[in-house]
Amino acid sequence: MESQNRDNSLSRDMGALGAIATVVAGTLGAGLFVTIGTASSTTGPSIILVVILTGIVAMAIATNYSWIATIFPGAGGAYTYISRSFGARLPGFVVTWTKWLGYMAADAVLAIGFGSYLKVFFPGIDPAIAGFALLTVLFLVNLVGTKGYSWSQNIIFGLLMVSILVLVVPGAFYIRPAHYQPFFTGGASGFFAAAVPLFYAYIGIAVAAQMGAEVRNPGRNLPLAMAGGTALLIFIYVLTAVVIYGIVDDYTVLADSERPLATAADAFLGEYATAIVAIGGLLATASSVHAVMAAAIKMPYSWSWDGIFPRSFSAVSRRFRTPHWSLLMLYVVASALTFWSDGLDKALSIATFSYLIAYLTVSITVGYVYLKRPDLAAQAAFRPGAWFYIPLFVAIVGSFALLTQAANWSALFAGDFGALTTLGIYIPWLAVGLVIFAIYARRERQQGTDVHAILQTVPGVAGVRGE
Repeated sequence: MESQNRDNSLSRDMGALGAIATVVAGTLGAGLFVTIGTASSTTGPSIILVVILTGIVAMAIATNYSWIATIFPGAGGAYTYISRSFGARLPGFVVTWTKWLGYMAADAVLAIGFGSYLKVFFPGIDPAIAGFALLTVLFLVNLVGTKGYSWSQNIIFGLLMVSILVLVVPGAFYIRPAHYQPFFTGGASGFFAAAVPLFYAYIGIAVAAQMGAEVRNPGRNLPLAMAGGTALLIFIYVLTAVVIYGIVDDYTVLADSERPLATAADAFLGEYATAIVAIGGLLATASSVHAVMAAAIKMPYSWSWDGIFPRSFSAVSRRFRTPHWSLLMLYVVASALTFWSDGLDKALSIATFSYLIAYLTVSITVGYVYLKRPDLAAQAAFRPGAWFYIPLFVAIVGSFALLTQAANWSALFAGDFGALTTLGIYIPWLAVGLVIFAIYARRERQQGTDVHAILQTVPGVAGVRGE
């Protein structure tokens, strides 16, 4: 097992900037350029407070991830943290199986979004074809390894930050306090209803967690990327929300707009607003597709590493140390989805639901390790004090509250399965995953595989944990 893992290990070629770019630039696509406007339909300008509230929950989750990631600095994120902490593969697989579908759907949706922004400059282009072209280019970049990914993502990250500053900073001089009135338009129910779609804007925490085996100096750079990157995201979202809702006198204009930033920027950029926002949208969607692609391939890689998925998915190219078969499958599925968009919205609706399940279970796992597994806690890069109970509590309560909002439990209990969206996809897909898990776990038992020995390793890292 050890020699096999060493042959299939990944290369630590990503620095701190690349890890931060994965969190920030890999998340801004949908969050900044679409959701921050459309999510206000139920609550109005008070979406600014929703951004802050969900940001607090996201920072608590990022703090928890930052700590446990230094104990298990490998690929797989939530799967690795849960399976290694509890000594069992099934809980981690259940938590992450549906996230994989969400990642593939997200890549397709974001790629189509890239094509939609490209239509601003080339009106005749088909967004699906443009999205497929983007997926193809980024597939080739990811194929040559982490260095290629990190280098290209850093460049996109820098350009994206410049484009956001050009959009937001001048707008601060056009804010009118009267435009924030009425502040609450949908009461408490409308306020909390906006939290779930907006929370999708913070999925970068999980994206970075998938790539722990490729980050240099993980004890320092993983917490810096997860907590620091999340803090930067909160700042960008709050600043943008304050500006765009302070510029536009009717929030419904932003709620109904496909390009809310362009709608707001018309007030101070005039005829150039659409073009500048389109450039920012192209950069944001491209960077999001790039990060999601690099992260999504680590889930089947980590399952395969543990013997509960086809072994080919943990095979890596000798030259670039890339899990090429896992990458190829994601590319094929995401590309197909760009041309078959029916049902994509439903598939994507489980993405946030799956992320919340992962955030909740990882936070519970962190609490368990912190309180009950001193042997593991001692391996963390930093030892938090009593203050650590605060992010644990906020992350668990916040994730659970958002999870209840994301799932239509009332329809389930009433037997109205036609009204289900999220659960209607989540449950059948999970059943498929459990069948696959059972088949491969049974095969491993028949071959006499030492599961305990597997769980002493970290996916993507050569050797045994603790060596």
